[in-house]
Parts: sequence; structure tokens; C-alpha cells
Amino acid sequence: MGLKKKHLVCVGLFVAVALLLLTNPLNMTATGEEGKSTWVWTKEKPKPAWFRWDYEKEKPVRGGYIKYAVSRYIGLMNPNHWPVYDWVAMTQMYEDIAYIEGDYKPSTLWLAESYEYTDSVTCIMKLRKGIKYHDGTDFDAESVKYLMDYMKDKKNGCWTRAWIRPIKSVEALDKYTVKWNFKEPWAGFMGMMATTPGYMISKKALEGDVALIEAKKLEGKLKTAKKKLAKAEKKGKQAKIDKARKTVAKLQDQYNTVAVKAKGAKSVDVYPVGTGRYMFEEGRPGNFLKLKRNPNWWFAKSIGQPDMPYPDGLITYVISDLTVRLANLRAGKIHSLGVYASQVNMVKNDPKLKVTTQSGYHLSSLRFNTQNGPCKDIRIRKAISHAIDRQALLIGVQFGMGNIASCMYMDTHWCHNPNLKPVSYDPELSKKLLAEAGYPKGIQIGGYMGNLPANVTLAEAVKNMLAQVGIDWKVDTVDNVSGSDRMRNLEYDLASAGWAYIKDPDMMASGYYHPDGGFNYGGSHNEKAIALIEAGNRELDEDKRQKIYWELERVLYENYEQAWLWWPSDTTARSKKLQGYNLKLHNIGRESYWFSHPEWLKDGKE
Repeated sequence: MGLKKKHLVCVGLFVAVALLLLTNPLNMTATGEEGKSTWVWTKEKPKPAWFRWDYEKEKPVRGGYIKYAVSRYIGLMNPNHWPVYDWVAMTQMYEDIAYIEGDYKPSTLWLAESYEYTDSVTCIMKLRKGIKYHDGTDFDAESVKYLMDYMKDKKNGCWTRAWIRPIKSVEALDKYTVKWNFKEPWAGFMGMMATTPGYMISKKALEGDVALIEAKKLEGKLKTAKKKLAKAEKKGKQAKIDKARKTVAKLQDQYNTVAVKAKGAKSVDVYPVGTGRYMFEEGRPGNFLKLKRNPNWWFAKSIGQPDMPYPDGLITYVISDLTVRLANLRAGKIHSLGVYASQVNMVKNDPKLKVTTQSGYHLSSLRFNTQNGPCKDIRIRKAISHAIDRQALLIGVQFGMGNIASCMYMDTHWCHNPNLKPVSYDPELSKKLLAEAGYPKGIQIGGYMGNLPANVTLAEAVKNMLAQVGIDWKVDTVDNVSGSDRMRNLEYDLASAGWAYIKDPDMMASGYYHPDGGFNYGGSHNEKAIALIEAGNRELDEDKRQKIYWELERVLYENYEQAWLWWPSDTTARSKKLQGYNLKLHNIGRESYWFSHPEWLKDGKE
């Protein structure tokens, strides 16, 4: 998901609170004796409740491949390139600088050991020592700097480039110390390092990737230049011959230099190289992705559990039909599956499965085109919003799996405004508003929804609700590509929306409601909201920042910027052969728990 944000020059005063030294924990390295942890906890940073592995009665077993199923192949395996369809597999291979905990704050420093703001636009970060990329090279300051420079370079085509726009420059002060220089105070920095831009990639692999692409370009230019030389020689004009020869010689030298760097290199889009617990083994687009165990996983050593991760690897099969995926799970051909809300009742009483549900960190909503058409009028947006019976939709479409949304941030998120209530279902008010807007006999609007079964059902349900108040919604169900095109071309009045993995509050706020946001196609230009978004992205005091986002939610809510529907729950069905998962600890630690507690197979054989 691309995102552009407008970053203005900071005119605020220095924020003293930014001068805090944050450690998590102190002076930890990635190597430790078996059975002993090198993680050190302090009074200021106590051991979190999720940081334990004694909750399973049975001892972990080594061996076997855990099997999953998804609807589409992973796509490109450089996380900064698009498309990516399987982020779960991606995060098995790459690790972040930091991870969020249950409050969605980046509280767990992972590849970083500590960071300190020396002033409002400068951060000094210490990296953990003893960590290796899958190709054997060191995770160090130079690799961090190279990755950031790589993302910032437009020619590398990174969709994450816009997300790191506040970074002015990155310096490697020594092997394990990084200096971050920002264009302005950036409150979302560590939150951003807990998502895609924070996934660390081998410098060696990226350099080889860049060289491969450059070599291919130079090869094409050299081929063209040689043709021009041959043509000049044929015509016999010496001046043109000399010029063409110089061009060929220059390109040949450039190609020879780059070819040396490209020798033995592979595309990171196809051969990923991170620091994660699993490494790429084999991939067949449309069929499966196979990952193998990382025997040198630094975290396992750091807690004295060198056998982690316990399986030999993971296999993710591509099965497009959701009913076939579920059938494979129930037949024991796969071990774990994210279950659609419509399927929960089919598996919850299956004696061979363990089914868990937790609150997700996603949003389901409908977007308005407030630049063109009838939804420019707040009365129309308001009429549509109040015509939707969210409780009925949650039960009938989502099978009760989720919570009705009042605005953007989930009720478990630290920036959620607790004073806002979900928009009420009031069809009589909707009719009154339509009449006030000049449509006493009703109105026709157009739009689109995704073509997955759940989306089709939602589209039909909303269409029927709108029809009850005189709104005729001509809605098309489309694939992702068509939906993106229609969004960018503003070919809709009302359409599907939502956000996955809501972490730092600025990402969705800027994405949807800032003029330069990557998803603000058709969004309104709300001056109050824009000012709050920019203030929130600069404010380094967490308490003050929270209040800014509370106010932002209030402003968006009162202007009916979207029709927020619900925050869906996540349900997973696991074979009882799969061990090691604890829902309570997962809720407390979220991604911090997930990435530190790999599961295993009970018999270690499959």
C-alpha cells in the first residue's frame, strides 16, 4: 500500500521529552548459553508478561514441516516491491527493528538494542550484535544505512519510499551505531520501524540485485550502441564511426564493472535474504512456497533455546478456493488456516482442531468520493451512514466476529477516542437528509466492492439497506486491480475501504485524510483534519500525541469522512498436532509474542 505524506518544515519548539534513552533491554547480544537468556530487565523496563515459554506441558519437538494454505502466491519477496499477497510468509523471513505489543505501540526493540533522541530531529540507535543475514553477512549499521538509501532512491521502485520521507539521511557511526537525521520531528519513526520499512534486508543481496538490474539495462544500451556503430561503419563516415566507437567503449567499461558486481547475484524479489527464523528454500508461483529453518536464528540463541524454531520448515500451498482450503485443513493436509467469519461455525466443534479468535487490528469501512458527485454534500454522506444497520451487518455478514467501529482506531488502540459512539441506524433521518439535499424522491449513486464472497454479500446487504431510504446504489463487484483503477480515477460515489495492520496512528490518518495520502483518492480536503494529522506526526510527547488523534477522530467523525463499519476479529483453526500457541500471551504481546514464539509439530514428523 503506497503512501505519500506532506511534511512541512517544523516550526515548533524543541520537545524535551524526546531526550529519553529507551532500552529494551540493556546491552543484550544475540548469543547466550543453552538454557540461559541474555535478555536483561530493569525496573524502568520490566520483563513483559508475554516473555515466557513455560506454558506448554509438553517439551517442544524438533522436525517436520508445518503446512499452511493461502489464496494467492506470496508475490514479490522484496517487501518494498509490489505486489505482496502473503505477509505472514514474508514476516517469517524478515524481522523488524521493533515490534508492537498489545497496545499497538512499538514497545519491543528487536533488531535494535536502544535508541536515544539527542535533539528533536536526531536519533542515535544501537543495534544488537551477533545477528547474521541468511547469506552469512552481518546485520550492522552499514546494512541499515544501505537499505534506507535504497528505499529512498526512486529508481529502485520501492512503494515504501513515501513512508520514510521524513528521513533526511542515515549515517553509520560505527559497526553497530546508526544516526538518523530527520527533516522535522517525527513521532511515528519507531512505529514505522515496526512495519515494512523496518524489515532488514542483506546489503550484499540488495547490492547484487541492483547490479543485476543495471547490468541488464547496460546490456540493452550496449547492444543498441553496437548496432549504431555497425551502421556508421557501413556508411563509412569516420566522424560518426569514432563517436559510435567511443560510446560503445564507454558502455562496455560500465557494463564490465557492473557485471563483476552482478556475478552470482540473485533478485531479492525471488530470493529473499533477511534475518528471520526461516529462510527461503523453494518457490513455485501458483503452487507453493517452501521455507527452511534458520539454524543460526539469533533470538533462539539469545534466550538459550538453540533448537528454535523447532520445525525443519514451513510450506504454504496456494489454494484459491476457500472451501477447498478448509477441506484440506479438516482432512489434516494442512496444519493451520486463517478462517473466514462464515466458516467459524464449521470448525469450532471439530475435535481435531483448536479454534482461537482474537480482536484484530484491521478496519472495514466504506469510502465516499467527496471531490465529485453527490457525496460532496455532507447531508448525502450522513444519509448513507445512518441508513446502514451496522449491528445487522455484523451479525448477518460478519457472523458476529468483530466490533462495530466508531471511527478509525480499534477500541484497543491507544489512539482510539473513547467518547465517540458508532453512527446510529436511523433510516427516517436518512430520508429527511435526502429531502433537505434536494432528493425527496431518492438518488442514484455508483460504486464498487471487492469480488470475494464476503464482500459480495456485504455489497448486497448494504445495497438493500440504502434502497429502503431511497438510495439506489449501482455497485459492481471487481477484482483488486480494477478496484484500484476505479479508486485512482475517482470512478465511484461509494466504495469499499478498510485498513490492515493498524499500528502507528499516522499511517492510516495520513493515508486516507491528508491531501498527499496514498489512499486519499476522492477524500475531502478537511483543513482541521490536515492540521491535526501534521501536528500528530510531529508531536513527540506521547500523551499530547494521543489527545491530537482523539481530536482528529472527532473531526473526521463529525464530517462523516467515511462510513466506518467494524473492526473484524481474527480466527485461526489449528490442527491439534500443532503445539506452542497461547492466545492469552498473544493478546498481551501481539507481534512481540508472535515473532518470538514459533510453533512446532507434536510428533516432529509431518
